Amino acid sequence: MADGRGRNPAVTAWLSLGSWIGSHLMVVVPAGVALGILFPQVLLPLKPFVPVLFAIMTFQNSLGNDLRSTRHALANPLVLVAVLAMVHVFMPLLTFAASSMLFGADSPTVAGVVLEYAVPVGASTVMWISMFSGELALGLSTLLASTLLAPFSIPLTLQLLVGTTVEVDALGMMADMAFMIALPALAATLLNELTHGRAAERLAPATTPLSRILLPIIVSTNATGISGYLHNLTPRLVGIMAFMLAFAVLSFVLGMGLARLLSKGDDARFVAVSFSCGIRNVSAGAVLASQYFGPEVMFPAVIGTLFQQFLAALFGNVVQWVLKRSHR
Repeated sequence: MADGRGRNPAVTAWLSLGSWIGSHLMVVVPAGVALGILFPQVLLPLKPFVPVLFAIMTFQNSLGNDLRSTRHALANPLVLVAVLAMVHVFMPLLTFAASSMLFGADSPTVAGVVLEYAVPVGASTVMWISMFSGELALGLSTLLASTLLAPFSIPLTLQLLVGTTVEVDALGMMADMAFMIALPALAATLLNELTHGRAAERLAPATTPLSRILLPIIVSTNATGISGYLHNLTPRLVGIMAFMLAFAVLSFVLGMGLARLLSKGDDARFVAVSFSCGIRNVSAGAVLASQYFGPEVMFPAVIGTLFQQFLAALFGNVVQWVLKRSHR
């Protein structure tokens, strides 16, 4: 039997599930981390499948992009370049300097912190930009450009900043980033372009719930690597958690500052730049940390997933407050 709009009840339930997860990410993601910490043995068998699941999620989240919107956003490349410089250059350098002073330059913790801030802009950025009426084309273009840079920028950043502390398999990491992020994002963009937007119209509504379900699964599976640490919290680990929370907040604050400089009264651009600087693909960082580094590097990379979606919701309200005050 169909619902009032002619849809099968199973389809309606599927779409409702996706909508519910999307509106409760600030609860669902930390809950996923908690499950991975509490039940590591249950989730460990999923670990080999995480890169594939991540590639599926990236493909779905990139379906809304096309070459026309990309060209529009690139009409003013200064904004895009400034955001990419903030994400891929300034924040990794700042976190490296601060974490080296606090934890010691030779500490594996520094590698985890730098990895967390070397990853590209997060795919959920587009969702938050859309929710707060931001410039979606700029957000999508920044996401795609940051994603395509990631296979090169992440190994290079780690090698330059912490290469003497950890051994980085640059080629392997580049291949994984290309498989998980760059290629799926490019494939979705080209598919949407070749079908003149029909791919986004027809596939995105049906596949969005799958993407939102995969996010907590990926987060839970990656969190198994820090289970032992959180069951035996030390003052040092609490300090790392506080450091990651502080820098997660700082990313949004600096993003809003950069947005104020670049938007020049354009509210939609202010929203897009703020979220693009504040939200990182922390799940990608957790996947890479689990594949290439030990638990000491994983801990700061994974613990960031506890804060990000909650902070995105919080700073979305801050962004709205700032814009209202600017129009008084």
